[in-house]
Amino acid sequence: MTAYSVQQIKFEFISYVKEFGADFSAWSVGVAEDAPAALFGEHGIDEARDIWLWKPAVSPAAAAMVRDWICGRQGAAALPGEGRQVFLFRRGPEVGIPADGSSRSPVGPAV
Repeated sequence: MTAYSVQQIKFEFISYVKEFGADFSAWSVGVAEDAPAALFGEHGIDEARDIWLWKPAVSPAAAAMVRDWICGRQGAAALPGEGRQVFLFRRGPEVGIPADGSSRSPVGPAV
């Protein structure tokens, strides 16, 4: 798996967020050893409907630097965790598992 530098990830994440309005306060950023598991499992992100991105960094320290910079400088919410993969997703009423724990379906209520 290709690993990316701090600068490469910062540039890509900033460019990605700008595609959706550039309001970093609506985004969360985290690090994990398994970003897909963190996104789709732990945080309940819908792979097809929600807005998300992840990249492998060259080291866990590099991943933490990206998270800390985007959250500290740009105002995104920092998520706890450790690992060399950095991920971000846009928060909102349609993101993740509903507060009542029910599952979602793009065509209607869960059966």
